[in-house]
Amino acid sequence: MQNNDITYLPQQQIKTNTLAICSPFSGKVLPLSEHPEPFFSYGTVGPGIMVELTSHKILSPFDGILLQVKNAGGEFILQAKNGLKVLINLHFDQKNDIHHTHIAQLNGSKITKGQRLAYFDLRDLTTPLLASLILLNGHQLKPMYFSLSHVNAGTDTLLTLTKK
Repeated sequence: MQNNDITYLPQQQIKTNTLAICSPFSGKVLPLSEHPEPFFSYGTVGPGIMVELTSHKILSPFDGILLQVKNAGGEFILQAKNGLKVLINLHFDQKNDIHHTHIAQLNGSKITKGQRLAYFDLRDLTTPLLASLILLNGHQLKPMYFSLSHVNAGTDTLLTLTKK
């Protein structure tokens, strides 16, 4: 499945019957189709969006539960109170030696919107760190939109889902 499920739409054109997901990252918004790993770029896991990070922190996009932390803090599976499940994936380039400064939450923790999940030391990176937000069970929430080319963690909406 090619990731054409998420399109750009200016914020003022987004309808009211929607669900907004706050950005867990700060940085430049990119389509998931630009992800360097085909598993993500083709939407195999699910629809989503990618951000080229400009900040070191990863925040919870909503209130819910942190189901799992995987791959040494490179993946977080979250479930919102409304049942929506998302995967936050960090793509570590092999050329970069990234040091996890802190993973703030553990499996099964209750999380609140804007709460820090992790932060990293990005100063020594030679290429930007890429982060993706993938919807694991949101296929029935279509169409999906993004409206910003740059987002701030905990403040801006990364994705808007349309309820059917």
